[in-house]
Amino acid sequence: MRAAWPLRRGAAQRLSRIEGILEATYGSPEAELGNKDDPLDEAIYIILSFQTNLSRVRSTWSALRAAYPSWKAVERAPTLEIAGTLRAGGLHRQKARAIRHLLLAVRRDVGELDLDLLHGMSDTEAEQFLTRLPGLSWKGARCVLLYSLGRDVFPVDGNTFRILRRLGILTARAVYRRRTLHDALQAGVPIARRRSLHVNLVVHGQRTCLPRSPRCSECSLLVLCPRVGLR
Repeated sequence: MRAAWPLRRGAAQRLSRIEGILEATYGSPEAELGNKDDPLDEAIYIILSFQTNLSRVRSTWSALRAAYPSWKAVERAPTLEIAGTLRAGGLHRQKARAIRHLLLAVRRDVGELDLDLLHGMSDTEAEQFLTRLPGLSWKGARCVLLYSLGRDVFPVDGNTFRILRRLGILTARAVYRRRTLHDALQAGVPIARRRSLHVNLVVHGQRTCLPRSPRCSECSLLVLCPRVGLR
């Protein structure tokens, strides 16, 4: 059965308005997100970011790098020991297992703990390679493509999904864990604006459009927002 189209009519035009408002509000403060230039670093950073806020993921990343001088040291460390290092970031056992499994897969597929081979791949080839690695979804793969490889993609994270659902960009039947949603949103954002809109949506989701008790009275998008699911 073909998945239902996840975007409402006029989504592209509304996304353009949203992009302009958020850019005027935040100005794409990319450094605030803490993403990494190295593709293997970024893949692990994305695993650490699962279901946590920016402050905690940056703190957990710092703790992990302080405890282990190299990814080879993480590869050799007991999973429970790694989990203890990640405890403050939440879901520490799950994330420790995912990181270990990812490193083992990279070692198996590449022969070393390095993902620089991605630079020589097309977007499609790199995304397919990354999504075969444990712990990486389309969102994680596209974050590596965007931040580490400089590709013109649009990662859809939990902040983006939550905000666009509240704004009525997504239909009631839109499902986050479907490829159709990720591809439809990426196609709906002009190539030149994908990076800035992604960054600003993440920042907006962290500062204002919070999962619980969103700060609607402070929101620059309130004039456009039907607040789907909040009434």
